[in-house]
Amino acid sequence: MKKKYTKMLTRAFFLKEYVIRKKSINQIAKEKGIDWQTIKRYAKENKIKLRSLKEQAKFSSKGAKPKYEKILTKQFLVKNYLKRKKSIKEIAKELGIYRGTVARYLKKFKIRTRTTKEQMEISYPPKEFKLTQEALSFLDGLLLGDGSIPQNKYNARSYTQVCKYREYLEYVKERLKKFGIEVSPIRGRWINDIRCKKGGYKEYFLQTKRYKTFDKLRKRWYNKRGRKIIPKDIILTPDCLLQFYLCDGNYYREIRLCTSGFKLNDVKFLKKLIEKRVGISLRLITSPSLKGGADIAIKKSEVPKFLRFIGKSPVKCYKYKWIDGELRKNGKNICYTSSSKS
Repeated sequence: MKKKYTKMLTRAFFLKEYVIRKKSINQIAKEKGIDWQTIKRYAKENKIKLRSLKEQAKFSSKGAKPKYEKILTKQFLVKNYLKRKKSIKEIAKELGIYRGTVARYLKKFKIRTRTTKEQMEISYPPKEFKLTQEALSFLDGLLLGDGSIPQNKYNARSYTQVCKYREYLEYVKERLKKFGIEVSPIRGRWINDIRCKKGGYKEYFLQTKRYKTFDKLRKRWYNKRGRKIIPKDIILTPDCLLQFYLCDGNYYREIRLCTSGFKLNDVKFLKKLIEKRVGISLRLITSPSLKGGADIAIKKSEVPKFLRFIGKSPVKCYKYKWIDGELRKNGKNICYTSSSKS
């Protein structure tokens, strides 16, 4: 593939315009109507030694004095960069000059430049949402299951969740919207898995915008090593346990809540909490495959009471979790959501 400006931006051209006439890269770019980065790239390809900004200033400014020393004074930079918190890009755009020039003058006056992370926090401050009891209960239920608040290079964080059912994530998105939490468009992706008949499966990904409020939740739900824990102040409302069951529960002969990702002491704490809140007896399932963790099991006789406590499934895709998998195999659909006796 031929390069677009090979015939125009030749070595002879650069020797004449850049070396002899002392024009800057920006001047050449404006005259030719070409991006300055393209001019710079062609100059390097033609083995032209480029001048520094300081060296170019001697030719671009009269009397060999820096061009912007009367504008970019220390007083101006302290006022706009330090006090008004404007970014280098904003200052450069307002003055109509190259941002590298602004950065050079900041360095000249020994003014520490902010990192990208610091500037992001100033230019795009993260929002907060009101953490009502309803919102907290809903989010706690999600975090008991598949939800996560991952590490982030910025201070404020976002909530993320992966699910094989788009319908459920759309439901989560609508619930979050009611709490004032904005969510990015839900995305789908194909996961290769040889265990599946089709060689893989499609899963969906939900992510919220950044909120300072998620920092508080991150501190409640994760230890210093970044491992998820169960907060001691968690309140197990029907909605909280409903989301947990939808995310990480299954029903085959008995209900099994997948909790092996938590430490054993946390699982024991959660078990006692559910027993007290719902009024049922539970047992722990341990096995080598759980790698020191444990799942919580609800025996068949206690299942109707648990399902009545959490209520009906809010989405069609998870209605099957209200029917014993063994009965579904035999073509029987007995759903324990009514107030009838077990």
